[in-house]
Amino acid sequence: MREDKLELKVEGIKIRGRVFVPEFIDHSPAVVILHGIPRAKPAGNDPGYLPIARELAEAGFLTALFNFRGAGESEGNFHIYGWSKDLEGVINWLGEKFSPNGIALWGFSGGGAIAIYNSAKDMRISAVVSASSPAHFSALGVEQEADLWIKNFREIGLIREPDFPYSISDWLKEFEEIAPIRWISSVSPRPVLILHGEKDELVPAEHALMLFEKARTPKELFWVKNGVHRLRLDRSAILKAKEWLLSWREGLKKDD
Repeated sequence: MREDKLELKVEGIKIRGRVFVPEFIDHSPAVVILHGIPRAKPAGNDPGYLPIARELAEAGFLTALFNFRGAGESEGNFHIYGWSKDLEGVINWLGEKFSPNGIALWGFSGGGAIAIYNSAKDMRISAVVSASSPAHFSALGVEQEADLWIKNFREIGLIREPDFPYSISDWLKEFEEIAPIRWISSVSPRPVLILHGEKDELVPAEHALMLFEKARTPKELFWVKNGVHRLRLDRSAILKAKEWLLSWREGLKKDD
């Protein structure tokens, strides 16, 4: 396995990350890992999603991990529709560089919402794992407490320009547009796995039920026993998603 730099421009904004290339690439299917909306600055000893990316690459998946605009090493300011455009740009980049045999998305929380939204609109995406995703963003209190959220995003560096967002009402409308409950039925006939912690302290468990009921087949809902919101740290959630992705990959081979 090797690790390469991922860097591209989306709407003039530099998006940065890494791509993990398995030893035997030969049009391997790709998995794109999508982080959630940060609520605090990362701890210095937190490896983030790197262990998951490396584990997937060791299992033979071409794996991309990047920062959405406003986060980490990427430029720009956070707005949720901009994250959708960033993902579209990364998928374009992967297609040009590697021509993967199928693309799966594995999104966490807000990243799970983006995975569902983009999959509904982009048929290049052929499988979705959504972990801890809200059905709509009112569960997080974004609409009710927009000023507090924006203040926090400035403090942690997710919003970097003093006059951004230029219109708070437009910024909030993007959350309404992206709401996964509006789009998950359009992911079918591509498979979707919904992961949710039984004890998620941020997104209520009923959101997973709402999404599962709205989704069409093929679909699966997996409850992570005693799981909380940060499922990237839960080994049972990671193993379930990995097993599911391996099964998806076997299905691609049969279709060939």
